[in-house]
Amino acid sequence: MGQVKPGHERLRELLPAFEQPEVWVRFPRQLGDVIFSIPFFCALQRSWNAVAEAQGKRIRWVAVGHAIGAAIFSEAHPDFIAESVIEGGQAQKPDPWALVRRWRKRPPVAFINLSQSARLAFAAWLARVPIRAGDTNNHLHFLYHHTFTYRDLPIHIVRRFEPLLEQLTGSSRLAWAPMLPAQFGGQGGFDLLREAGWKGGPFVTLSFGTRGYNKRWFPEIPQWTGLARLAQEAGLEVVWLGGPDEVPLGAQLVAQAPGSLNLTGRTTIPQACAIQSEAWGNVAVDTGLAHTAAGTGRPTLTINGASPEQLINPLGPFALSVRGPCVDVGEPQPHGPEVDLDSTAYRVSPLRAWNLLQGLVAEADGGRKLGLELPEALREHA
Repeated sequence: MGQVKPGHERLRELLPAFEQPEVWVRFPRQLGDVIFSIPFFCALQRSWNAVAEAQGKRIRWVAVGHAIGAAIFSEAHPDFIAESVIEGGQAQKPDPWALVRRWRKRPPVAFINLSQSARLAFAAWLARVPIRAGDTNNHLHFLYHHTFTYRDLPIHIVRRFEPLLEQLTGSSRLAWAPMLPAQFGGQGGFDLLREAGWKGGPFVTLSFGTRGYNKRWFPEIPQWTGLARLAQEAGLEVVWLGGPDEVPLGAQLVAQAPGSLNLTGRTTIPQACAIQSEAWGNVAVDTGLAHTAAGTGRPTLTINGASPEQLINPLGPFALSVRGPCVDVGEPQPHGPEVDLDSTAYRVSPLRAWNLLQGLVAEADGGRKLGLELPEALREHA
């Protein structure tokens, strides 16, 4: 393709021809991967917004992605994400011809593909979008001006976006920003919290569900309810969070932890994220809600037994991942069905999880004496 100008320089040249410049970003499929891409996105947005503002322009950012992943942007403030295009699966995959028609009438200045989506990459190429960037793992590098490799690298997923950021902005410095309701929306989550019986005090969120069997915290009922009781004894309210698939287990957990609040399957992803952003602390297994919780900047403990921490640890200032020892070092702990688990999470006790969470909260509180006062930012919702 020859020498390609850095993205921000090309953007500066192109902007005069665009009355309303749009930048489309196709995010990954899974929620955790989307969260990992947000530092890249924030850095790109800051850089390119500054280029546009210098010419009196304002970029309209459009997020597109799967119903799980891109849903994090579905309630976002329009200054952050102007439009969120949610894809379905199977027969509901995006129609590239519809995009070509839309883009030929109102072409975006750039399309950035952070996923394996071939349909959108071809649509951007057919529509001759002037700045195209994407992942080479799907062997579609010839469709892009700027490329990067996402899969199977021995570095944390967040850092895999650095080479692409360098090409598009001239700097590889990622820009983490807390995932707060002011940008991501989800304020309706606090209404749901009150409807569930929240009395206005400090609370901890517990996100227990995952589709990965080896990621679960076995035996789930005694482990999770044991942690819930420790939190309740300390004066915290307990809020259960999860998706529609976790509703049956959520009902069992709340039945075994009287007084706890069950929002399983009742919130949107932005609403769950908003609730986590005002929690005293958050605990989750290795699932999307672990990444949203850590991304808010609140203390978050992830109980991890199968995934490689060095590649997938949740990103946040007060995020910690814990797994059990690789072999039994005391009395063997039963973990439910007789299955061969490639996990050590079941060797983490509720007491260990509780003690680690308290430490994170103490650190977040600046080292002051641990207390359960309601955070100031939360009082307006009480």
